[in-house]
Amino acid sequence: MMKAAGALALCAALLAGASSPAQAAPPPKAKLKIVDGMKGGPVKSVWLHCAPAGGTHPEAQAACRLLRQVKGEPSQLNVSPKASCTQEIKPHAVAIAGTWYGRSVRWAKFFANECQMRAMTGSVTAL
Repeated sequence: MMKAAGALALCAALLAGASSPAQAAPPPKAKLKIVDGMKGGPVKSVWLHCAPAGGTHPEAQAACRLLRQVKGEPSQLNVSPKASCTQEIKPHAVAIAGTWYGRSVRWAKFFANECQMRAMTGSVTAL
């Protein structure tokens, strides 16, 4: 009888543990789709999640840090204002869309070349 009671208690404990829902990670406070298309070249796109940093962006932590500094406004980025870029013409079109802490973000810009793009956006467009 004691063995049966012990086995029953063990089964009840296992069932109780199995039925409790798993703790899901909280959704990120920012989710942005970043797209970079080069004229005559490939189009790259990634997801950037912030708070917590993640998604498919290869430099998510650094990109989130930069965007936090400008309160999620890509137009306010100017990472290397004194960068020396060549006059090479290899146009890049960049678009960022999604949400930043509940606020909608829609931004797009054309750059003459990758150097100019990186000078303004830094790791945000390091796709």
